[in-house]
Amino acid sequence: MSSKGPLDGFYKDSLRLGNLKCFIHFNLYLKGREELVVTVYHGLLPPTAPSPISWLDLSRNIGGQSLPPASPASHEQDVNNPEVTVFLIGAYAKYSWPYVWLRSLTRNKQGGDIDAPLDINSTKNWKAQNLRVWHIVEELVNRNISPPPANTFAVNFDALAQMPTLERALQVRSSTGSRKQAWPSKCSAHAVASAELQPVCNQ
Repeated sequence: MSSKGPLDGFYKDSLRLGNLKCFIHFNLYLKGREELVVTVYHGLLPPTAPSPISWLDLSRNIGGQSLPPASPASHEQDVNNPEVTVFLIGAYAKYSWPYVWLRSLTRNKQGGDIDAPLDINSTKNWKAQNLRVWHIVEELVNRNISPPPANTFAVNFDALAQMPTLERALQVRSSTGSRKQAWPSKCSAHAVASAELQPVCNQ
Protein backbone atom coordinates (compact mmCIF):
# COMPACT_ATOMS: atom_id res chain seq x y z
CA MET A 1 0.00 0.00 0.00
CA SER A 2 1.46 3.35 -1.05
CA SER A 3 2.00 6.02 1.57
CA LYS A 4 -0.05 9.20 1.48
CA GLY A 5 1.54 12.33 0.08
CA PRO A 6 1.80 15.55 2.10
CA LEU A 7 -1.03 17.16 0.13
CA ASP A 8 -3.54 14.29 0.01
CA GLY A 9 -5.68 15.78 2.79
CA PHE A 10 -5.57 19.16 1.09
CA TYR A 11 -6.81 17.66 -2.18
CA LYS A 12 -9.75 16.01 -0.42
CA ASP A 13 -10.66 19.27 1.35
CA SER A 14 -10.43 21.22 -1.93
CA LEU A 15 -12.72 18.73 -3.67
CA ARG A 16 -15.25 18.94 -0.84
CA LEU A 17 -15.24 22.73 -0.60
CA GLY A 18 -14.75 23.44 -4.30
CA ASN A 19 -18.05 21.80 -5.24
CA LEU A 20 -20.09 24.06 -2.95
CA LYS A 21 -22.06 26.98 -4.38
CA CYS A 22 -24.20 29.94 -3.36
CA PHE A 23 -21.90 31.80 -0.99
CA ILE A 24 -22.58 35.51 -0.51
CA HIS A 25 -19.01 36.76 -0.27
CA PHE A 26 -17.14 34.53 -2.70
CA ASN A 27 -17.36 31.94 -5.45
CA LEU A 28 -15.27 28.80 -5.92
CA TYR A 29 -14.19 27.05 -9.10
CA LEU A 30 -12.36 23.75 -8.89
CA LYS A 31 -9.77 23.34 -11.65
CA GLY A 32 -8.75 19.74 -11.40
CA ARG A 33 -6.99 18.20 -8.44
CA GLU A 34 -4.38 20.85 -7.70
CA GLU A 35 -6.10 24.19 -8.30
CA LEU A 36 -8.98 26.06 -6.68
CA VAL A 37 -10.00 29.51 -7.95
CA VAL A 38 -11.48 31.87 -5.34
CA THR A 39 -13.37 34.97 -6.49
CA VAL A 40 -14.04 37.43 -3.65
CA TYR A 41 -16.99 39.82 -4.08
CA HIS A 42 -16.27 43.26 -2.61
CA GLY A 43 -17.76 45.81 -4.99
CA LEU A 44 -15.86 48.87 -6.18
CA LEU A 45 -12.94 49.62 -3.90
CA PRO A 46 -11.62 53.09 -3.00
CA PRO A 47 -8.35 54.11 -4.69
CA THR A 48 -6.61 53.88 -1.31
CA ALA A 49 -7.48 50.19 -0.84
CA PRO A 50 -4.26 48.18 -0.46
CA SER A 51 -3.54 45.74 -3.25
CA PRO A 52 -2.95 42.04 -2.55
CA ILE A 53 0.14 42.32 -4.75
CA SER A 54 1.80 43.96 -1.73
CA TRP A 55 1.60 40.57 0.00
CA LEU A 56 4.12 39.02 -2.37
CA ASP A 57 6.48 36.51 -0.82
CA LEU A 58 9.62 37.04 -2.86
CA SER A 59 11.59 34.71 -0.60
CA ARG A 60 9.77 31.70 -2.04
CA ASN A 61 11.74 30.62 -5.08
CA ILE A 62 13.60 27.78 -6.70
CA GLY A 63 16.95 28.57 -8.24
CA GLY A 64 16.29 32.28 -7.95
CA GLN A 65 12.97 32.00 -9.78
CA SER A 66 9.60 32.70 -8.15
CA LEU A 67 7.22 29.76 -7.75
CA PRO A 68 4.79 30.21 -10.66
CA PRO A 69 1.34 28.60 -10.84
CA ALA A 70 0.46 26.23 -13.65
CA SER A 71 -2.34 28.47 -14.96
CA PRO A 72 -1.63 31.97 -16.38
CA ALA A 73 -3.72 34.81 -14.95
CA SER A 74 -5.06 35.63 -18.42
CA HIS A 75 -6.82 32.25 -18.50
CA GLU A 76 -9.06 33.06 -15.52
CA GLN A 77 -12.44 34.75 -15.65
CA ASP A 78 -13.15 38.18 -14.14
CA VAL A 79 -9.47 39.15 -13.87
CA ASN A 80 -10.37 42.60 -15.26
CA ASN A 81 -13.49 43.07 -13.12
CA PRO A 82 -12.83 45.82 -10.53
CA GLU A 83 -15.66 44.62 -8.29
CA VAL A 84 -14.05 41.26 -7.49
CA THR A 85 -10.61 39.90 -6.70
CA VAL A 86 -9.60 36.54 -8.12
CA PHE A 87 -7.07 34.28 -6.43
CA LEU A 88 -5.69 30.89 -7.31
CA ILE A 89 -4.97 28.37 -4.57
CA GLY A 90 -2.50 25.88 -5.98
CA ALA A 91 -1.34 22.76 -4.16
CA TYR A 92 1.12 21.37 -6.67
CA ALA A 93 2.92 18.13 -5.93
CA LYS A 94 6.17 19.63 -7.24
CA TYR A 95 6.07 22.30 -4.51
CA SER A 96 4.73 20.02 -1.72
CA TRP A 97 2.98 23.04 -0.23
CA PRO A 98 -0.18 25.08 -0.92
CA TYR A 99 0.34 28.61 -2.23
CA VAL A 100 -1.93 31.47 -3.29
CA TRP A 101 -1.45 33.71 -6.33
CA LEU A 102 -3.26 36.92 -7.22
CA ARG A 103 -4.96 36.57 -10.62
CA SER A 104 -6.85 39.89 -10.86
CA LEU A 105 -4.98 42.14 -13.26
CA THR A 106 -6.92 45.18 -12.01
CA ARG A 107 -5.45 44.68 -8.51
CA ASN A 108 -1.85 44.73 -9.77
CA LYS A 109 -1.45 48.44 -10.37
CA GLN A 110 2.07 48.37 -8.94
CA GLY A 111 3.18 46.00 -11.67
CA GLY A 112 4.39 43.33 -9.25
CA ASP A 113 5.23 39.77 -10.20
CA ILE A 114 1.74 38.29 -10.42
CA ASP A 115 3.23 34.82 -10.76
CA ALA A 116 4.94 35.01 -7.36
CA PRO A 117 2.99 33.51 -4.42
CA LEU A 118 1.46 35.73 -1.76
CA ASP A 119 2.75 35.78 1.80
CA ILE A 120 -0.35 35.05 3.89
CA ASN A 121 -0.65 33.45 7.32
CA SER A 122 -2.91 30.57 6.31
CA THR A 123 -0.42 29.16 3.81
CA LYS A 124 2.69 30.09 5.75
CA ASN A 125 1.40 28.31 8.86
CA TRP A 126 -0.45 25.57 7.00
CA LYS A 127 1.60 22.68 8.33
CA ALA A 128 2.57 24.02 11.77
CA GLN A 129 -1.03 24.88 12.70
CA ASN A 130 -2.68 22.03 10.78
CA LEU A 131 -4.73 24.49 8.71
CA ARG A 132 -7.22 23.50 6.01
CA VAL A 133 -8.23 24.97 2.66
CA TRP A 134 -11.21 26.82 4.21
CA HIS A 135 -8.81 28.72 6.47
CA ILE A 136 -7.12 30.03 3.32
CA VAL A 137 -10.45 31.02 1.76
CA GLU A 138 -11.48 32.74 5.00
CA GLU A 139 -8.28 34.79 5.11
CA LEU A 140 -8.65 35.85 1.47
CA VAL A 141 -12.22 37.00 2.05
CA ASN A 142 -11.47 38.81 5.32
CA ARG A 143 -8.46 40.63 3.87
CA ASN A 144 -10.41 41.89 0.86
CA ILE A 145 -13.74 42.92 2.38
CA SER A 146 -13.80 45.84 4.80
CA PRO A 147 -15.01 45.38 7.43
CA PRO A 148 -14.62 41.60 7.30
CA PRO A 149 -17.98 39.77 7.25
CA ALA A 150 -19.27 38.29 10.49
CA ASN A 151 -19.86 35.00 8.67
CA THR A 152 -17.35 34.38 5.90
CA PHE A 153 -19.30 31.36 4.64
CA ALA A 154 -22.73 32.99 4.65
CA VAL A 155 -25.11 31.38 2.15
CA ASN A 156 -27.01 33.20 -0.59
CA PHE A 157 -30.42 31.69 0.12
CA ASP A 158 -32.11 33.34 -2.87
CA ALA A 159 -29.68 31.61 -5.23
CA LEU A 160 -29.95 28.35 -3.29
CA ALA A 161 -33.76 28.40 -3.42
CA GLN A 162 -33.67 28.71 -7.22
CA MET A 163 -31.79 25.41 -7.59
CA PRO A 164 -33.66 22.25 -8.57
CA THR A 165 -34.86 20.37 -5.48
CA LEU A 166 -32.37 17.51 -5.71
CA GLU A 167 -29.40 19.78 -6.41
CA ARG A 168 -30.44 22.07 -3.55
CA ALA A 169 -30.66 19.13 -1.14
CA LEU A 170 -27.19 17.93 -2.14
CA GLN A 171 -25.75 21.42 -1.72
CA VAL A 172 -27.26 21.81 1.75
CA ARG A 173 -26.00 18.42 2.86
CA SER A 174 -22.50 19.07 1.52
CA SER A 175 -22.43 22.58 2.98
CA THR A 176 -23.51 21.36 6.40
CA GLY A 177 -20.84 18.67 6.40
CA SER A 178 -18.12 21.11 5.38
CA ARG A 179 -19.14 23.61 8.04
CA LYS A 180 -18.92 20.91 10.70
CA GLN A 181 -15.37 20.25 9.49
CA ALA A 182 -14.51 23.96 9.45
CA TRP A 183 -15.76 24.82 12.94
CA PRO A 184 -15.52 22.88 16.22
CA SER A 185 -18.92 21.89 17.61
CA LYS A 186 -18.48 24.23 20.58
CA CYS A 187 -17.74 27.23 18.36
CA SER A 188 -20.57 29.78 18.11
CA ALA A 189 -20.08 29.98 14.34
CA HIS A 190 -21.03 26.31 14.05
CA ALA A 191 -24.35 26.99 15.77
CA VAL A 192 -25.01 29.96 13.49
CA ALA A 193 -24.23 27.91 10.39
CA SER A 194 -26.50 25.05 11.43
CA ALA A 195 -29.35 27.38 12.34
CA GLU A 196 -29.25 29.35 9.08
CA LEU A 197 -29.28 26.19 6.95
CA GLN A 198 -32.12 24.48 8.81
CA PRO A 199 -34.97 26.30 6.99
CA VAL A 200 -33.55 25.18 3.64
CA CYS A 201 -33.20 21.59 4.89
CA ASN A 202 -36.93 21.60 5.63
CA GLN A 203 -37.98 22.73 2.14
